[in-house]
Amino acid sequence: MTVVPQAGFGASFLLSDGDLVFTAAGVEPVQGLSNLTQALTLRLLTPYGTDRVNATYGLDAREAFSGNHDRTILKELIRLEVLRTLSGDPRVREVTGVLFDDDPDFPAAAAAATQEDHGGRLWRVLVTVETTDDTAAVVLADVER
Repeated sequence: MTVVPQAGFGASFLLSDGDLVFTAAGVEPVQGLSNLTQALTLRLLTPYGTDRVNATYGLDAREAFSGNHDRTILKELIRLEVLRTLSGDPRVREVTGVLFDDDPDFPAAAAAATQEDHGGRLWRVLVTVETTDDTAAVVLADVER
């Protein structure tokens, strides 16, 4: 199967819970905006420094969770790290929003699937980015230490 990238967002293989998705035809491709969304989600789910090819890839939430910070400061440290992480993708022009599952503006549909585990240092974040071709992309991921 030939996969042609759309809108400069590239192509890859579709993942579900970190596993490749297979169909009768083989590995399921993902392309365009769906590929970008998958790639940005993977950036957030990869602990910083664990990628063997790019040591500066991933989210570094260790610093935020290692200090004795109150909830407000902790969320701001994570927000800044999400901004750093996703801004590193050349397809992202700007991160326009970062919402946590306990923010009043967090969408109800995304909150319905939220795990109530803040005591265990887990938050669901909804990130909105503006791409280099002025398309909006939304990423939903759990951030944990």
